[in-house]
Amino acid sequence: MQSIWMTARELAGLPGMPASERRTRDRLQQLAVPSRQRQGRTGGGGLEYDSAALPAQTQAALAAQRIGQAGQRAVQAITPAAPLALPEPQGDEALPAAAAATPGLLRQPPSEGEQRCADARMQLLRMVDSAACLCGAKKAYAQVAAQATLAQPGDALHGIVSAANQRRSTLSARTLEGWARLRREGGWQALLPAPAQAQPLAAVGEDVAMVLGLYFSRDPQWRNLSNAVRAVKRKLGLPADDGRALYGRCRRAIAKTDNVQAIKARHSGAARAALLPFKRRDTSVLGPNDVWLMDGHTYKAKVRHPDHGQPFAPELTIAIDAATRRIQGWSVNLSENVIAVGDALRHAIGQCGVPAVLYSDNGAGETAKQIDCPVDGFCARLGIEHRTGIPGHPQGHGLIERSWRTHAINSARQWGSYQGADADPGEYRRAASRIAKEQRAIAAAREGGNVLRLDTRLLPSWAQFVAGIEAMVADYNANHRHRSLPKRADGKHMTPDEAWAAMVQPGDLHMLSELELRAMFRPSVLRTAQRGEVKFFNQVYFAPELMRRDVDRQQVSVRYDIHDPSVVEVYTLSGEFVCQARFGGNRIDYMAKPVIEMAREKRVRATVKRREQQIDAALRELNPTLAQQPTASLPAPSPVAGMPLMQVPARRAGVVIDVQATPAPQANAQQADARPFFASPSERYEWLMAHREQWTDTDGRWLDDYTSGEDYAALADYYASRGLGWEGGGNGFKGAQAAGGAAA
Repeated sequence: MQSIWMTARELAGLPGMPASERRTRDRLQQLAVPSRQRQGRTGGGGLEYDSAALPAQTQAALAAQRIGQAGQRAVQAITPAAPLALPEPQGDEALPAAAAATPGLLRQPPSEGEQRCADARMQLLRMVDSAACLCGAKKAYAQVAAQATLAQPGDALHGIVSAANQRRSTLSARTLEGWARLRREGGWQALLPAPAQAQPLAAVGEDVAMVLGLYFSRDPQWRNLSNAVRAVKRKLGLPADDGRALYGRCRRAIAKTDNVQAIKARHSGAARAALLPFKRRDTSVLGPNDVWLMDGHTYKAKVRHPDHGQPFAPELTIAIDAATRRIQGWSVNLSENVIAVGDALRHAIGQCGVPAVLYSDNGAGETAKQIDCPVDGFCARLGIEHRTGIPGHPQGHGLIERSWRTHAINSARQWGSYQGADADPGEYRRAASRIAKEQRAIAAAREGGNVLRLDTRLLPSWAQFVAGIEAMVADYNANHRHRSLPKRADGKHMTPDEAWAAMVQPGDLHMLSELELRAMFRPSVLRTAQRGEVKFFNQVYFAPELMRRDVDRQQVSVRYDIHDPSVVEVYTLSGEFVCQARFGGNRIDYMAKPVIEMAREKRVRATVKRREQQIDAALRELNPTLAQQPTASLPAPSPVAGMPLMQVPARRAGVVIDVQATPAPQANAQQADARPFFASPSERYEWLMAHREQWTDTDGRWLDDYTSGEDYAALADYYASRGLGWEGGGNGFKGAQAAGGAAA
């Protein structure tokens, strides 16, 4: 590149350079770009830098800038800088009448009425030429004018004069002389009538101006002219009967306003762009996979949610090739997000290869970092140039926006839950009522365990919806004859599949393997590796390889699988694979596992025993044993022959009370003396203390163990309050039994 010395201000904002002048100077100093004092300036002027030492991308931008400037100079040298215009008159010099009437290149083509007028004038001038050969030009003008005046409405001459004058059937000799002069100067074109000038809006009254000011605004309450008129009348205090006259004057004033200015005043954004002139983009110069358009669309029918079955409208995302109008890939999801967009892009690239340009809108899914990050996004890794449209101007995506009516909206019409703009309101309400009724029936069937037959024609399942979209894409690509595609030999337009087969060359597609697809379309984030760890989504992943000198404490690309969060892949910013990091790879138990388990089991056993003891104490209060029941005076039974009276020792406040029981049959007596089943240790202890005479050696050993344990200690106060405290002391079982016998 030829050396050109430029200032920091001229270099600021170019590719490879910062946007501000000060940072550009700092950048140039870091790059050690040669500099010198600015030439042609005295008393300072700053530094200028050698452009040959700039980065390659900055030099390329400067070269493109110079080429563009040279092209503009060449065009200006060939094309006049100013449009062709007639010279302005100087002083008393007046323009010739022919020059004023001649339209030239700047005039619009004449209308049929203007052509008839010029033809009529030419016929009259030919009559003058014929008469001038006999009597001279002056008399010829007068003679033809007299004939025109005397012509009757039914005569041919009367019609010619009316067409030539455009106003009346009378004609003067002077008018004919003027037309003859115009013909000599400009021919037939000069005889055309002067174009009608647009009538400017005359000055209007204050009330009309106020109404127009409200009407030509974007405030929704003044979109109606009647509302604006009523508001102005109230503000000015005008009588209500004057409204019709004011309305008429406003309508006449609106008819004289410029249409383009009115549209710009009343509309903005996409609504204004839809009414103003536009440019059509030509796709005939594109080849397959040159430009893909991607967009999301809310399906115009309700579908059963795959998780809970409630009706909802899913999101459909497609990628269309601009040259062949073919749907290259698609994806369905619960909503438009980066996962849906990435999956549609993965599906399209897996089938048709990598595109050169991806053109989408500015939606959150299309501009997310996982797709649009200049370092680690899908497009950067695949070498795709991602272009986005102007926000609020969907006309730039008209190719894909119009296609929804051809495939997706027609696909939604097959379901009873269709909710498109052209859906019948009454039918839509009936369908919504049926859906609500079905949802209530499903809830009732779920509670009762019943089987319910669902109407899939009204509300399709998720599987039916996906199958319908797949069939829709196949039918569109194979059968839809697009009028923007070339025609076949039989005169019919090609389908997208036919156009793709005719245009694509096998070696032109940049296909990816299945392994490359999985690696490329893993979402990624930039994180800093530190001490063998990377953190994102509040999770920690570890690998020893992250301690490499070129990785530790440096930014790395962490690529993850949304379906498997147990492992992530780590790459350097240059794309070099570093390692696979595992979730919690450096996590160990805080203490040895057996120690923790033993302590946990001991804690659980103690908790269970405490709860059992509390339950036993509560139950004892409701069902006290015989030893704790209050004594009662019973009548002495009459003795039965052969059966002695039963004497039961009962201890209460250190006093032994003899209770004589009524004799019962032998079977009942044996059943009462039988040892019951004990549901808990405390119940066995209470029974043994109340039946000391039935103790065995096994009971003695059990009592020694029980009374020395934690269970008895927890209930010792309870037993002592009821006279059941253990009195064995150091003598053990025999001492307690002897004490019980002495007490008896």
